[in-house]
Amino acid sequence: MNFFKRLFGGGEKSDFDKMMEKQFPKKNYDPEKVKRLEELATPFLKDCTKITVQDASRIPENSNLISQFGGLPYFEKGEEWPKSEEGNSLSFIFQVFNADGIHLPKNIQLIQFYYGFEELPNFSDEDGWKVKIYEKLNPENVVKIERPEDVERPKFCNITFESRKSLPDWETIDEYIEGYTDLAEEIDGDNPWDAHSEVEMKLTGNDNYQSQLGGYPRWVQGDGTPEDENTGRKSELLFQIDSEDNAGLMWGDAGLVYVFYDPVDKSISFELQCH
Repeated sequence: MNFFKRLFGGGEKSDFDKMMEKQFPKKNYDPEKVKRLEELATPFLKDCTKITVQDASRIPENSNLISQFGGLPYFEKGEEWPKSEEGNSLSFIFQVFNADGIHLPKNIQLIQFYYGFEELPNFSDEDGWKVKIYEKLNPENVVKIERPEDVERPKFCNITFESRKSLPDWETIDEYIEGYTDLAEEIDGDNPWDAHSEVEMKLTGNDNYQSQLGGYPRWVQGDGTPEDENTGRKSELLFQIDSEDNAGLMWGDAGLVYVFYDPVDKSISFELQCH
């Protein structure tokens, strides 16, 4: 959720939105140029799945078997609760079971993310984070492992999913669409990113940060998409997790976690960015 909207509240039209509309009234852009901007952007739309985190509630008995934030994770016989290299138990953040309408690679049946609030890692090469991927589930081997006493945890929250489209953010869109930023500057020479925001809102229904599976990342501090050193192949966004009030999650100063997956070598990369 947007940091400022958290401050000003929500609703059909929040106080924040009303304040912004008053301070920055809708601009009268040239409709033909905006249409051309939309035409440039449309072929680059990517599918994604928006994750909505519900209000915190009591952990159900079967929480290890459902998609969720903060309950008990899925484990099979022989597994242990993930720990950092220093031996600290990591916090279970969320898990998602793959299903129809969810944008995850087909070879993945379940993903989990763990994070160490003692270590506070920001990058892949730092200790204190773990992504678990299950390509096959064995229900006959399911075991419950209680949360270690030393684990800081988010609150339990059910989650819902919504199929959406996504576009590259303003900082990275020029890497994908030739001439896009030039046209946006013709439309709005002072704030060309506003023209992009209008197009993005029309084509995707969103121009803000959100927790999501797949699609394009929305960066806080600039593009950190991993690339293969030999081929230049970019990894795909597996998921990004916003700072989520309901789960009691705040990544630094209203930041986001980004996790990437290379389907060729199945490598996983992690980055945390905050304001």
